[in-house]
Amino acid sequence: MFLSRRRIILIGAITAVAITIILLPLILTITLPNLNNLTIDVSKVEAINDTNNTQGSQLNVVFVVYNPTKQTLTTSRIEYELFADGKSLGSGILSFEDIPLNGRPQFYSNSSTTLQSTFKITSNSIAQLFNKIVENHESIKQIKWRVTGVATIESGFSSSSKEFSNEI
Repeated sequence: MFLSRRRIILIGAITAVAITIILLPLILTITLPNLNNLTIDVSKVEAINDTNNTQGSQLNVVFVVYNPTKQTLTTSRIEYELFADGKSLGSGILSFEDIPLNGRPQFYSNSSTTLQSTFKITSNSIAQLFNKIVENHESIKQIKWRVTGVATIESGFSSSSKEFSNEI
């Protein structure tokens, strides 16, 4: 007899595992809320004044993430490009990938979270802009800053990319 009781149980167990493997990505994407309402904005850009000039010219980019969903979320990575008066200053990355999920910044339901990223200026022409900012701190308020990028937003079991663009 080909279909003994043991074989039926074994075939059932293999089928259950296969269905779970096939449907797991679908189940996990259901747990991630709609990220269209999640906002990632830049609240300010400020110069980091390093008097010893050991780190070079650096800016502090401050992001504010607002989570309107009912679920707590987090991020593992934010990649962005920074513009000053329409001129690209380069790309920056704010990464939490080496931090366990429970240690990453939490985006709680219906609240805002502030994240800071250090942006290193490498070009000499842009370094002139930085020196102007350091000499006159009020001049940074006159610059039109724009940031575009992609953030990897995660829930407990799944992740999705969220594109953003903001101007201050």
